[in-house]
This record gives sequence, C-alpha cells and structure tokens, in this order.
Amino acid sequence: MRYTTITATYWTLAAGAGLLLAATGTDLALADRMPTPTAALAGLLPLPVFLVLAAALAAVLAGTAGRFAADSRTDDGGPARPGTGAGPVVVGAVASGMLILLILTAGLLAFVGYLPLAVVMAPFHEGMRESLVRGVDTSLLVQVAVVAGVLLWGAAAREHLRRRPAAVPSWARPESAARWGRWAVGVAVVPPLVYAFTRFAWMVYPLGFDREVWEAGRAEGSLLAGVWLGAFAVVGALLTLGLVQRWGEVVPSWVPVLGGRRVRPAAAIVPAAFVSVVLVPAGISMTRQIFEREVALEIVENWAAAGPTLLWPLWGLALGAATLAYALRRGGERQASPDIDDARLRTR
Repeated sequence: MRYTTITATYWTLAAGAGLLLAATGTDLALADRMPTPTAALAGLLPLPVFLVLAAALAAVLAGTAGRFAADSRTDDGGPARPGTGAGPVVVGAVASGMLILLILTAGLLAFVGYLPLAVVMAPFHEGMRESLVRGVDTSLLVQVAVVAGVLLWGAAAREHLRRRPAAVPSWARPESAARWGRWAVGVAVVPPLVYAFTRFAWMVYPLGFDREVWEAGRAEGSLLAGVWLGAFAVVGALLTLGLVQRWGEVVPSWVPVLGGRRVRPAAAIVPAAFVSVVLVPAGISMTRQIFEREVALEIVENWAAAGPTLLWPLWGLALGAATLAYALRRGGERQASPDIDDARLRTR
C-alpha cells in the first residue's frame, strides 16, 4: 500500500476522532489533564474550539493525501506529469505546521532526550522506573501521534512530487541549496552548543544558577541529567555538521563494516526532520511557561537554567532549513547521476 493511501486513512480517522470528541464534550489530555495545561498553544483556546480546529487541520491533511492517492492512480502506467504537484503539497505543509504549533510542547522533546538514559537506568533505579511510566501519559501519546502523522504525510508528499514534479525555483536547485544550507547549519549548531556549555559548566561552577540550588543538586546528583542532555546536544550539533560535510554522504572509511558506504538520504533526513519539528513548539511552550508563571525575574537571576531554551525555535527553524537543503542537494545528486555507486562516491 502506498504512503498516500495510508496517510489519507490515518488523518481521516484523526479528523473523525476530533469531531467526535468535540460533539460529545469528551475531555482530552491537552486540556486540564496536561502536566503543563497552558504549555501548548492549544491552551489558549477553549477545548471545543481547539478540537474543531485540530479536526479541520487533520481533514486538510487527509484531503491532500487523498489527492495524492487519486493522482497516483491516474498516473499509473503513464509518465510523470511535471508542474502539477505543488498546490496540495503547500496546503498540506501549512496545515502540518499549524497542527504541530498547536499541539506539541517541550514535554515530547524532554521525553525523547531522557528516554535512552531512563531505559538504561530503569532496571536499577526505582525512581527512574516511576518517572518513565509517569512520563507516558495521554498528552505524550497524542503528541507522538501528531508527529508520526506529519512525518507520514511528508513521505506521501515526497512520493507525490516524484510522480508529479513541480517546477523547481532557483533557490531550491542543488547548487543554491548547498550555499544557503551551509549558513543554516552554521546557525543550527550554535543553540545546542550554548545549551551544552551551561550544563557542562554546572559540574564545576554555578554559571547562571542559584548557588544554593546548585550545591543541593550536586549533592543529590540531579545535575547529571543536565549533563546527559548537554552531551546529547553536542552529538546533535556534530550530526548537524554532517549535513554539509562529506561524511554526511559517505560513511568514513575508519568506521567498521559500514566504512566507505553511501549514506542513504533518509538516514539523515528523517531524524533531523523529527528534531526540527519538535524543537520549534518546544521552545514556544517553554517561553510561555516562563512568562505566564511570572518568573521572569527569577529567570534573569538563573538565566542558564531556562535561558538557552529560548533559542530552541531558532534552532528548530535553522535545522529544518539545513535538512531541506541536504534533501534538495542529495535529490539533485541522484537526478544528475541515477546510477552512481559506492565506488564512485569514494573517489569524490
């Protein structure tokens, strides 16, 4: 079954669920059951209004995916027809962005960041097990479903554009994407390194942090979680550099087993797109929590605690642009040399 049919079915069910909840008055986790009720932009809306709006956006995604599927059936057995594929993609992309900004919070990003540590520590630490179970609530599941659906729609849109390629503007050509992609990568690596620097500094000094709280955290070992996330951020920055480096296209020769092999574009695009999608609403929700709780003065005094999170929207946008540039560049590479093999790549 094609991505288009699966996507249309997925978002049709989502739209129906939203309308059903709105019609019956059934509560949803994104209202008063959320750990941070006002964190998502959905918290600014009355629940029925939010449900109807989310259902409408889901219906748009279902409709555009249905259009993809219909066009695919029409094109079966015939050549691709250029210049007819951009409209539904643009409409669906706007709906996807609105849905993500409406529903996602920093909770999803925190869960993804802590999950590897929690899985490793859970068998040996009761508190970690409890935190892991407590973190998987209805709100998180809804956010995961939205992200999964948006990425699925993206795969369907990509499949559609392969069948009906749109006219490529000059900025989207591989050579142009390579230029502005480098700038996007340069911006995208700064926020994670700033975040990591503050967390690493806490191991020896209360940089931008209340000394009493810092000393208590050192005694309890709670600062190690920040160091873990800081290390994760550094890894993310290094992988971001791969979007404009040769090792982002060909695995370095010193890597066992995989050395010298071509990197599949999806191996870089999918995780980078996921992180960029999650970062922007996470940063927005953190900003809202900071200022709605009237703790602005405390943030000034403890700027390193939450201050770096204010850069997350910039991080997400820059990473998204860098990922798009990488996808355009690798796509152009494939079109220019469809039969390129690993041996030729090694000689680049």
